[in-house]
Amino acid sequence: MVNKMIRKVAVFMAPGFEEMELTITVDILRRAEIDVKTVSLATGTDPVKGSRGIHMLPDLSCKNFDVNDYDMIVLPGGLEGTRNLGQSEMVIKAVQQAHKTGKFVAAICAAPAVLVKAGIAAGRCLTSHPAARDHMSGVKYSEERVVCDEKIITSRAAGTTFEFAFALMRELLGEQAVEKVNPGVLAKI
Repeated sequence: MVNKMIRKVAVFMAPGFEEMELTITVDILRRAEIDVKTVSLATGTDPVKGSRGIHMLPDLSCKNFDVNDYDMIVLPGGLEGTRNLGQSEMVIKAVQQAHKTGKFVAAICAAPAVLVKAGIAAGRCLTSHPAARDHMSGVKYSEERVVCDEKIITSRAAGTTFEFAFALMRELLGEQAVEKVNPGVLAKI
């Protein structure tokens, strides 16, 4: 598959991230030749420990991250991962800047609560893991598996990650990219 314009996506890796939500999202987007970088919240590129104890190497550290270089930022969930994302001033500012400049912002599982904390979700239609619903004040809450409200995309949990990743691809590259990539993975989308 050849993209005329390479799209760039940053996926944050906070300690305690949900491994499936990060790995499946990155894998599916890279299959469409989207330039995806995983970004550690740390200043180095040491392995980051996920919620199931799997250590993964980030592509770059937060000190080398510039939101202006990306078309989309993605926040994987995981309870501890979401807490760490929400406590990161860099992440909050990146979410706000991405939204302000018309870029896509996506979050899955508990991570949509970070969008609320960043102040970009008020009045928008969003979803999250059911356990995070209490942290979704001010939004039009949906129980759909994936919700796209203009340039904000949210999803419910690890089990919805394929649908989430293909929704991100669809927003960045269109339906034809989904039709080219999915036959190789046979996701139910």
